[in-house]
Amino acid sequence: MKMSIKRKFIIGFLLIFYIGYNTMSFFMNKLIVENNKEIISKELVTFEKDLNTYLRQYFELKNKDMYSNNFNNSSNGIASDLSIKVGNRIMIYSYEGKFLVDSANANGKVLNYEDSDNKNNYSDEDLKISINNKSAFTIVPVKDKYLVVFSCPIINNKKSIGIVRSVMDYSEIFSSSKNLLKLTNTFVLLVFGVIFLFVVLVATKITIPILKLSKVIKEVAKGNFEEDINITSKDEIEELSLNFNKMKNRIKNQIETIENDRDDLRKIAGHRKVFFDNITHEMKTPLTIISGYCQILVKQDFKDKEFARKSMKKINDESERMHNMVIELLEISKVESNLIAYIEEEVNVSQILGVACNDMKIRANKYEIHIEKVIDKEVIVLGNPNEIRRVIINIIDNSIKYGNVNSTINVKLSKENGNCNIIIKDKGQGIPSNKLEMIFEPFYRVDKQISREAGSSGLGLSIVKKIIDKHNGSIKIISEKGKGTEVHIVIPLKVYNIVTSC
Repeated sequence: MKMSIKRKFIIGFLLIFYIGYNTMSFFMNKLIVENNKEIISKELVTFEKDLNTYLRQYFELKNKDMYSNNFNNSSNGIASDLSIKVGNRIMIYSYEGKFLVDSANANGKVLNYEDSDNKNNYSDEDLKISINNKSAFTIVPVKDKYLVVFSCPIINNKKSIGIVRSVMDYSEIFSSSKNLLKLTNTFVLLVFGVIFLFVVLVATKITIPILKLSKVIKEVAKGNFEEDINITSKDEIEELSLNFNKMKNRIKNQIETIENDRDDLRKIAGHRKVFFDNITHEMKTPLTIISGYCQILVKQDFKDKEFARKSMKKINDESERMHNMVIELLEISKVESNLIAYIEEEVNVSQILGVACNDMKIRANKYEIHIEKVIDKEVIVLGNPNEIRRVIINIIDNSIKYGNVNSTINVKLSKENGNCNIIIKDKGQGIPSNKLEMIFEPFYRVDKQISREAGSSGLGLSIVKKIIDKHNGSIKIISEKGKGTEVHIVIPLKVYNIVTSC
């Protein structure tokens, strides 16, 4: 089921509010409780000091030593006097935790006289801790009140002589904390309410222009390019509408251009016909040679085995040449007719060149030729990765074909002046200077006899040149006969515009 953006905004906000509000309430409540405990703890430290001072004075006035027997025997007086002095309920225990006196006459049971419904919510944990000579308190909620039960061991000469427990009412502190929490929650609700209204208004303001845009897009999909979007919101929505109008007008102009270019497409078709006529002419030579040798070999009285072997080799060479020519002609046909699908994307030339060198090592090892590479990392251009790889493979393949046995091919990749620079250098037969100008012409071969492999069609460098041109790059060949060849390829690192040739 489709859900509108406005509804998504509202549901998302309510979900965030629900989680945020409950989380905040939980931690606020926890923080207030901890703060209350801290306040109570500080007050009880003072109470404990006053209690010890009072007991020392009490025994001095009675001319008695502070021992456990005297403490136990005086427990009634201590409980009565202390309860009046501090205004709280006082319970006296022996140092072993045995109940002695309760000023409220409740036999030391904290909740029985207060609220029988809550008696199971309280434990004597504070008393148990005091038996181990440590002060402790427990907070006991009773209906709308909060009681604090404080147990304090009475120490004399580092030895406990008894335990005093006091029940104190801290309802006021907890009531203030609850009121603060309620006030905070109310304020948060008001703030979230204002934010919620703002979110609804913003979502409405966003969705209305989007609905208008959707309506116009449907009209454009039907072929109606006359309707514009007029939004004056002074924000990104207005900018989006302006950009959409520009895009729509540009599409309209492109469609008109395509319609006007129908005659040019017919010219391209004619160009393809002429091109394939040239292919037919170029293929006649290998076909004629193959046909001639085959006619000789099929004669029944033919017995010259050496001539037959040479004939078969010649037929194989010409077949290989024709096979390569067909493949390369198809590629150059696509490039020249602009039929090849150029993918404008980021191309990591470093990675492509490294893989290509590794792939070509097997072929180079056949002739004991070594490939040495120096490649900068992360050299990125925009273009077609398959076509850039084809360029590199073609150049390295030529270096292997025409390089000297047991020589080295040096491959270098670098970034300079905003360009990707590729240099491939070999030590081979080289190219005469008077033939360098024609090296990129289709079907041109410097000297087919110097290649160690048959089947060269003379189309490889022509394809390379056209691919580099498509990438707004340049290729330069420096060569000297007998010394080798050096190929320099430069491709811009920035965005290129593909040039359409007709």
